[in-house]
Amino acid sequence: MRDLVQRLKKTDSKSVVIIGDIMLDEYVSGSVGRISPEAPVPVLREEKREWSFGGAANVAINCKHVGSQAHLIGLIGAKDQAGEQLLSMLLKKGVVIEGVIKSPDRATTKKKRIVSQNQQLLRIDTEDTRKLTLHEQEKLICSIHTIIKHGSVVLISDYAKGVIDRSIVQEIMVRAKNCGAIVVADPKGPDFGKYQGVTYLKPNLKEFYQIIDYFNLSRDNSVLENGRHICKKLQLQGLIVTMGEKGLEFIDQKQHVVYPVCKQEVYDITGAGDTILAFLSVGLASGFSIDQSLRLANKAASIAVSHHKTYAVGLDELLEKNGDSSEKIYWEWDKLQAELAWQRQSKKKVVFTNGCFDLLHSGHIFVLQEAKKRGDVLVVALNTDESVKRFKGLTRPIKSLEERAQIMAALGVVDYVVTFGEDTPTKLIEYLKPDVLIKGGDYKIENVAGYDVVTGYGGFVEVVDYKQGLSTSGLVKAAKLSEQLG
Repeated sequence: MRDLVQRLKKTDSKSVVIIGDIMLDEYVSGSVGRISPEAPVPVLREEKREWSFGGAANVAINCKHVGSQAHLIGLIGAKDQAGEQLLSMLLKKGVVIEGVIKSPDRATTKKKRIVSQNQQLLRIDTEDTRKLTLHEQEKLICSIHTIIKHGSVVLISDYAKGVIDRSIVQEIMVRAKNCGAIVVADPKGPDFGKYQGVTYLKPNLKEFYQIIDYFNLSRDNSVLENGRHICKKLQLQGLIVTMGEKGLEFIDQKQHVVYPVCKQEVYDITGAGDTILAFLSVGLASGFSIDQSLRLANKAASIAVSHHKTYAVGLDELLEKNGDSSEKIYWEWDKLQAELAWQRQSKKKVVFTNGCFDLLHSGHIFVLQEAKKRGDVLVVALNTDESVKRFKGLTRPIKSLEERAQIMAALGVVDYVVTFGEDTPTKLIEYLKPDVLIKGGDYKIENVAGYDVVTGYGGFVEVVDYKQGLSTSGLVKAAKLSEQLG
């Protein structure tokens, strides 16, 4: 994860176009000390009034906050204070607002929340959900064709406030197809058929079941089965379902990936979906795979919900919060292979070493440090418990594979941890194709497992001796002797 964030920081600013319902969130907060004599309701003494971005505006701010060129397209009221305030706030944040249309016939969507001691007492909505007038539609279409350019990622942020109808989606898809742009839609019902042909659709769980009902699918089917039906019916490249406390699920015709929720104290889920949409799109705009983009989005959302109100997560904050070393561990070879492919695009040299690493000692640390010196990225492959038993005996390993992986991942010198169940790592080496193979111990170099493979494609192999007298077996014997001596 840290490597992804660092790579995103170094990537040139990418263009993201956000089209949808632009909103202003207002928070009136204060203290409640009595009940009104007029009715059995609390009386709030106002102490503070704040404004933040909502809907498509919040998505745009999130995109801008992580370094993209955010172009916003949508409607606000021409005659209300909320619209003017939104434009002023957007300009200060650097969002490009040439596609924001002032409508004399429409009110700016505003959600006013009355809050006391961080608890919402009431929400008051101002909105106009009428269909677009012909004039509004024509101006939106003009903005779509002017602003969506070659290679853009286009986000449809649909809150069912009247902006995103079938004709607008069709115009977006025509322009996107001509420009080779990716289209990601955050949908709202009831007309889910209008999203036909978008690249990725991102419903929450409630919307997912609404889509199931829309297409007359069975709720008894699995999420995977229904997800693939939806992908086929809407001609999607993939479906992303946000599952609340269960995280994210990605479904396409070939794979089904679950991204567990990142543990975080939750204060306010407002805008979490917008954060996911923004990070997903900025990742895709930067050339990341869908898997990498979703991992970024999932992590960012966990930070967003730890703040009150809508919150734009920054890359530096994502680095600071990224302290979970378990993210270095790859249980599936193909995912690590994809990650290493990105490293190689940045001309990084991949170093590979392997072992049981049962009881970690200074000899192991020495080998790992020497291995890292031979390249830029260090991959450590661990034998599974079963393979350790086959050549170390039934009393080994002392620590389980999960424990060994967690300990190895916690070392700063290690970039990735992967596991293998075969007697040797040769098959894994063939799959990952490291640039450098390092083996710790007293071996003849030509006897190192994987030597022929690595040298066959022009890689480098080296043996690094442990410091004398250091081995896991020696530690075990010493511990037994100490126990016998009392």
